[in-house]
Amino acid sequence: MLKILLAEWARAGITAKHVRHAVFINEQNIAEEDEWDEYDENALHLIASLDGNPIGTARLTSDGIVGRMAVLDSFRNQGTGSAMMAQIIKTAKKSRMKSLKLHAQRPAEAFYTKHGFIAEGEEFMEAGIPHITMQLTLS
Repeated sequence: MLKILLAEWARAGITAKHVRHAVFINEQNIAEEDEWDEYDENALHLIASLDGNPIGTARLTSDGIVGRMAVLDSFRNQGTGSAMMAQIIKTAKKSRMKSLKLHAQRPAEAFYTKHGFIAEGEEFMEAGIPHITMQLTLS
């Protein structure tokens, strides 16, 4: 059964690092220094687990920035990302955020569009990967 935990970095950091290291550093070859930043410490982190094993993570900052969303390769396209996004949106609405914003890797743009995000601006490179800024207005 899929479970999603919401936690601060002090509690979720080790697990989030495990998933992010596997996806971003090992799989996508993002440099370590580009992956870890000052936003982790103050963000709310989501940890998706299946039968007690962590399979996904994401973070939400207090100003509505969604980031570092990752699902382990063998668990993609099974609803984990959508479950995490639904929890992010629910949490943001509960916190009375007006909108959510993120930098989507271009191959993931359709996923975010499916969840109501709209692309804005021009494509740009981040950590050597093409991205687009996307925004979701919350009602």
